[in-house]
Amino acid sequence: MNRKNKFACGIVTYFPNNDVIDKINRYSNEFDEVYVFDNTPQESDVLKKLELNQKIHLYSNKENNGLSVAYNYFIKEAIFNCDFLCTLDQDSDFSKENIRKIANYINNNNLDNIAVIGPKIIYNDNHEMITRNCDITDKRYLISSGSFLNLSILNNNNIRFDPQYFIDRVDVDFCQECIRKGLRVVEYTGSVLYQTLGTPTKHMNKGNHSYKRHYYMFRNRFYYNRKFSNSLLQRESLNIIQSLKQCLRILTFEDQKVNKLKQLLLAIHDYRHNIMGSGRY
Repeated sequence: MNRKNKFACGIVTYFPNNDVIDKINRYSNEFDEVYVFDNTPQESDVLKKLELNQKIHLYSNKENNGLSVAYNYFIKEAIFNCDFLCTLDQDSDFSKENIRKIANYINNNNLDNIAVIGPKIIYNDNHEMITRNCDITDKRYLISSGSFLNLSILNNNNIRFDPQYFIDRVDVDFCQECIRKGLRVVEYTGSVLYQTLGTPTKHMNKGNHSYKRHYYMFRNRFYYNRKFSNSLLQRESLNIIQSLKQCLRILTFEDQKVNKLKQLLLAIHDYRHNIMGSGRY
């Protein structure tokens, strides 16, 4: 088949440093267009170093708008110029070799019913033995970072990221919307992306998240379960079981336990009062 597609990359930044700038410049060698959405709530001087690169398009309104708004901005900018959009965050480590492997797969295979294709994710520098059988496997969801979005399919099916989310479940919700419309979400095992999950702890790969992150995890779960559950019983059962698991994980693995457990009460209040998006933070 050997079709040549145009690839865009969208990178969300937050207080980026020089290492992030170097990473973005490297990405510009692998993609036809690079879009940067800066969520730093002030002017970021370090990003000015990218202005001389004509492939890189910068946007910032000096606020933290979260991930859904940023990803929708990337889609809006790329949808008429490129065929696929790769979404990334500044903590991802996506090498040129792995980018080229998944781009080559896309160029040489029929993806007419695939809305999202992403690499195998390895968390927190866990350099375990990786099976590279170069197959695709259907998934319930992929994380946004490293995922290639099929822009024509998104446009034809009017699929976008839900702005009710700020962080957390952004990618899960998006993938479920795709699947609900009869489209496929697949992992390509021939490509690998390394991703940091919270602050690594000594307990395997379980991240130590901030109390703010736990607020979004609690609150967005309630919204997601309401949106995708088949019944009230299923929704409430999931809310209870999943929240209890999160509380247990906090008590077992994390610090600031009391403050993080309090986020459950704040999340319940805000969800019931339809305080979504960035919420209280």
